[in-house]
Amino acid sequence: MNTLGYIERLKRNDPSSEVWWDSSTVVYAPYKRHLLDKYPAAAAHIEQLMPDAFSPARGFCSVTTNPRLVTAVILEKREYWASRFNLASLSPAELRKKLYNEVITEGATALAPLWVQSAQAEGWICAQVDPVDVRCAERMTARGLELRQLAPNVMVKVPGSLEGMSTIEDLVAQGSSVNITFCFTVSQFQAGIQAIERGLASAQRNGVDTRHCKYVITFMIGRLACQPEFALQAAERGLALDCEELRWAELMIYQQIQALVAASTVPVKTLLSSIKIDIDERGNKHCWHLEKTGQRATCYTLTPDVVEFLIERESHGKPVVPATEPLQVPPATFAKLIRIPYFCEAYFIDSIEPYDFGNHEAFINACNEANSAHRRLADYCVRLCPVTKPFKRSLNALLAAEFGVIA
Repeated sequence: MNTLGYIERLKRNDPSSEVWWDSSTVVYAPYKRHLLDKYPAAAAHIEQLMPDAFSPARGFCSVTTNPRLVTAVILEKREYWASRFNLASLSPAELRKKLYNEVITEGATALAPLWVQSAQAEGWICAQVDPVDVRCAERMTARGLELRQLAPNVMVKVPGSLEGMSTIEDLVAQGSSVNITFCFTVSQFQAGIQAIERGLASAQRNGVDTRHCKYVITFMIGRLACQPEFALQAAERGLALDCEELRWAELMIYQQIQALVAASTVPVKTLLSSIKIDIDERGNKHCWHLEKTGQRATCYTLTPDVVEFLIERESHGKPVVPATEPLQVPPATFAKLIRIPYFCEAYFIDSIEPYDFGNHEAFINACNEANSAHRRLADYCVRLCPVTKPFKRSLNALLAAEFGVIA
């Protein structure tokens, strides 16, 4: 096949750019079959983007997961995962951790050949620490070290809160590969780069080998401009932001981040996630997050929906092409955005204090989503496991005390 695919076009701009799979490896093969059934004319493009096995020559090179994706995989095939453990011997908390670890381990095994073939440059799977610990560096570090021990190609994913930056430093110092997530501001990227730098310095002092470690910082680009606070602050200043202006805001943050990363001596890359597809007034789909980025080295993690968008465009003879020139932001758009504090906090370095990284609305909402998934998995495990510590008071006693009734 002589036609360039999306990844080939991206690497023509910068060979160090990467495309990752934003879902569990468990759904990779079924989703490929879905695409082949739906777009038979695009079979060659599908094979190019999604070879049967993760390959160093083409296709996705690493995988991102998160609590929501892992929980969805487990709840989709409950017996498949739960049958691996003796439920009678486990508490709900122990089962939840084992189930989560099992999904990560299975993914790491699928990616291991690529990890070896690429000399550990590719074939990574991201495993996120528990979102409920976002304000506790000690607990995140402990969980991160547990995840790292699951397989050598596990990259520990840590939220970019103030406490998360401390965890990042500790994990890097101990030889872990890391992905800093829930990042929406240039200040978080600066803090993340500095945390990695401090961790590397500590590792060097202590003789820890970090030569094959990998570091990325995730800009959840499509979650920045959709927050109600952005629109509210604009409205309070008599401003209305249309869809294109919202996308320009996200792209301008990306541009600032890329400049910061390029100027750094720390071996870190930008990873774009939460990539969104827009539909114009004529019903045409487009994705500025893919079409106006990628001139410089960028990693992308693509959900199955975004992958289908790429294939759909290929099947219509309108392939998605990464940017070949720097962003040209309309001056009027920049003049409007610069009046809005929400945008300025994200755009300018040092415009938000590290303590407030975790108070940013986009961070809070992303964390809430992860916590919701964490609770769903925890509740599932409670229902599976026998009660090991029965209530000291009977149900009737509790009801009588609280409501004056009995069951």
